[in-house]
Amino acid sequence: MKFYFKTKSGAKDMRRNLYLIFLTVLIFVINLSFGQVLSPEKFFGFKIGEDKKLIGWDEIVSYLSYVDKNSDRIIIEELGKTTLGKPFLVVIASSEKNMREIQKLKSIQRKLAKPYGVDEREAQNLIREGKVFILITMNIHSTEIASSQESVELVYEFATRNDDEMRSILDNCVILLIPSLNPDGQQMVVDWYKKYVGTKYEASPMPWLYHYYAGHDNNRDWHFFSLVETRLTAKVLYHDWFPQVVYDQHQMGSNGPRLFVPPYSDPVNPNVLPEIMALTNLFGKYIVFDMIQKGFKGVVTGGRFNAYFQGTMSKTPLWHNRVGILSEAASVRIATPIYLPYGSVEGLGDEIPDNSLSNNNLNPFEEGWWRLRDIIDYEKAATYAILNFSALNRDKILWTFYSANKKSIERGLTEPPFAYLIDLNAQHDPNSAIELVKRLQFAGVEIYRAKKSFSVGNLVFSENTIVIPLAQPCRPFIKDVMEIQNYPDIRLYPDGPPKRPYDVTAWTLPLQMGVDVFELKEKVEIPLEKIETINFGDSKFVGRGSYFVIDRRFINSYRLVNLLLKDGVKVFYSSDKKFKGSFIVKNEKETSGKVRSHAKNLGLEIKLIDDLKDADLIEVKLKKIGIYQPWITSMDEGWTRLVLDSFYFSYSVLHNQDIKDKKTLDELDILILPSMGTNAIVEGREFRGQQRIDLPQMPEEYSGGIGKQGVDNIKEFIKKGGVLLAFGEASDFVIEQIGVPVRNVLKNTSIKEFFAPGTIVKLKISDVDNPLTYGLREYVPAYIINSIAFSTASYFDKISSVACFDDANVLLSGYLLGSDKIKGKPALCEVPYEKGKIIMFAFRPQHRSQTWATFKFIFNALLN
Repeated sequence: MKFYFKTKSGAKDMRRNLYLIFLTVLIFVINLSFGQVLSPEKFFGFKIGEDKKLIGWDEIVSYLSYVDKNSDRIIIEELGKTTLGKPFLVVIASSEKNMREIQKLKSIQRKLAKPYGVDEREAQNLIREGKVFILITMNIHSTEIASSQESVELVYEFATRNDDEMRSILDNCVILLIPSLNPDGQQMVVDWYKKYVGTKYEASPMPWLYHYYAGHDNNRDWHFFSLVETRLTAKVLYHDWFPQVVYDQHQMGSNGPRLFVPPYSDPVNPNVLPEIMALTNLFGKYIVFDMIQKGFKGVVTGGRFNAYFQGTMSKTPLWHNRVGILSEAASVRIATPIYLPYGSVEGLGDEIPDNSLSNNNLNPFEEGWWRLRDIIDYEKAATYAILNFSALNRDKILWTFYSANKKSIERGLTEPPFAYLIDLNAQHDPNSAIELVKRLQFAGVEIYRAKKSFSVGNLVFSENTIVIPLAQPCRPFIKDVMEIQNYPDIRLYPDGPPKRPYDVTAWTLPLQMGVDVFELKEKVEIPLEKIETINFGDSKFVGRGSYFVIDRRFINSYRLVNLLLKDGVKVFYSSDKKFKGSFIVKNEKETSGKVRSHAKNLGLEIKLIDDLKDADLIEVKLKKIGIYQPWITSMDEGWTRLVLDSFYFSYSVLHNQDIKDKKTLDELDILILPSMGTNAIVEGREFRGQQRIDLPQMPEEYSGGIGKQGVDNIKEFIKKGGVLLAFGEASDFVIEQIGVPVRNVLKNTSIKEFFAPGTIVKLKISDVDNPLTYGLREYVPAYIINSIAFSTASYFDKISSVACFDDANVLLSGYLLGSDKIKGKPALCEVPYEKGKIIMFAFRPQHRSQTWATFKFIFNALLN
């Protein structure tokens, strides 16, 4: 292009030419950028992983929506809303061709996942057309923030990269990516960090749970499905997409190796098919190989994390014949970098005792800065290793998935147990039995009902019997959650103490929920009909009369009573022993319709009778309930709230200052102390001792515990007529601070003498007339996870040992060392204290919201 400068008219021409040049360049730039996707760095204005910079969930959603609109390789799907109402998203990514054929690929996937009647020849044809479906889940633990930041980079690269590696991945795989399994907490952590960055409080621990109910325990819900987010993800796992490979990204402490991947440590769960565990190990070893080749240091296997217990996002898929990969990256302080001096890097559990060279640690990381960006780089490298391995081994992965599912079906036809039977007509509490079945359905378990009554030996089962056949692809899962756990006795050395399991040793659902299940060990022809969804059903009203009698053995009776009380209906119980344990409502014009309306879909059997006397009726009052919530986060407190919310109890949440204020306690009837130690309650974070000079300080309003003033106020509250419930470890607080004549006989006992690391035990009801036991049977399964058992001393009033550990066969499921130390000892005590009382639990009656068998102890305390 030429430019001429001659006259005034030439100046005008120059301006025109400059305008044309600008327009040409602008059009060129527009053409270049049209259809392209801005990188996260350009979109947000800084490089992802930059020190002290974070993007929150709202920003992540904004970017993903932007990519969705500008890429044929990406679809964003909202699965539903989180606990606090945020969008819960899954990103689907694959090649343009695969995205056009996604419904066909999903159909192939479903056939491989449920290969009923699919022979090897048909399977080979399906595999030729099928793809590896890979689910990548991120940021379940919200302070483990790096993976949520990484998510936008991965999605950008899936949408824009066109190199051979990405083409191979997208042609052979369908990627399902959940950017955060806890969006509520992700935003909480980002907001908390940003609020204090640049101050002495930078990177201080957030003083409330990052999941509204579960905190860190949101990764213990993957076999029970209490949380909204777990249920939404279950749709992806077991109902809609059936991914063969699941990769869950986590962070761990700062001072150990830089990244953990499988193989897992021992023990190995015998219900997981060996080929599934072997394939998981193969993936892990490939990750190590690939990352070492790329120069990454400190990538280890075999340390600390095992795959024995149910409940985690990364490992529960193993029992569904899926590859389940956990990675744990070393943490920074949220987004604040740290430096590791030479010699400061540690090992990982008993399996990797130090940072020396070993087969589990082939390229140790020794010293240097560690940043949020480093975590993202490590997690991305592991992600691409998994994607490449999947793309390169597509046929083998699909065949293993098909053959494992086929094997599980065939074993269910040839090896006992053949089915689990739940006769609803024979249940003490049919509601809990139906709830158990609903939880299994979340996990993709196929449920049937008998078409007519049938016999097994001398036993007769009604036509209302639920049948759970084991001839299903998820046979390993069904068997693992329904049978008794026999956790191996692993010692640190011969005659030494037991090795602590990574989490718990028992999870048997029928025991936790108090459901009677029959294990069918012989082949019996049972006419069946499949149940797609199961509900409690409408309540039945039996007879005629002036009084509704609502039996407490139905756990939904408590839901009904709370609904009635909130609706202004008077509820009673009777001093007449003939009606012991039942709720009573007068069948009057203004109450009858409310009872029938609120009882809909609760599956109750409500009797109407006349032979009751008003003089025998004692009114059930709505109680003002408070739950203590410390500034040291308590997951037990969160689960307590979930249980109470699920059964429509109203309550207030109390913090340290509330307990220190007498007026607050004066307004309460009942105070609940969830399971936490004495020091945590009284001193709060300070009980942990002198902090290092470099650790962030807590804002003053979140420091400390209830102190002496709070202890004195609780004593006064009880004296005036208040009721204190102390769950688990909080019973030690009652013993040590209130001074009741009860002793914890296991206090200061070593784990060589007594060890119950998440164990189901048998309780026997000792005080059958105590209202705390209404609706319960003589023997009750309970969950213990602390060293607590009581002994009582002489007192000026009657102490009731409401329930005791069974004096014969106390262990029901899991691991228990030193059972003789608790046999026959009180496990639930009611201690009067002037006008009030204290109810002390040696167990966790609401453990992770799974122990339905012991919920009634709590509910009775709140309603009587």
